[in-house]
Amino acid sequence: MTKEGMTIAQAADLLGVSTRTIRRYIKSGKIQAELVPGSFGEEYRIYEIPSDLKKEDEEDLSLQTIQTPVQFMDVVRELHEKNLALAAQLGAATEKIKQMESQLKMLNAPGDNTPDKTPKKGWFERLWQKLGWTEKA
Repeated sequence: MTKEGMTIAQAADLLGVSTRTIRRYIKSGKIQAELVPGSFGEEYRIYEIPSDLKKEDEEDLSLQTIQTPVQFMDVVRELHEKNLALAAQLGAATEKIKQMESQLKMLNAPGDNTPDKTPKKGWFERLWQKLGWTEKA
């Protein structure tokens, strides 16, 4: 980090988030930033990133890894239960979509009470007919 501070893009790269997230952090006060004149107007400069927002090191991630086969099986079991729950939700949503599609087909199906939907003639065809220029079949 230079004495000029970091740009929003540099801070986003450092934290592994988007520039929009950095802007949200600035607006909410999670990151302190200063507006400075830039070549295209005012720009934010970030001089310090709070430690609670920084990326975890790979060493920290290794502490969160699964240590025993029992822990592994617990994670697998938990993931399997989540998978089943999501599959059930998907099935219910799919069934609801099918019901709604069938209702839509029933609404769009021509019945005895729907008017005949013959295509409207073009303005020139109506004009020719009015002038008597159409061929009689």
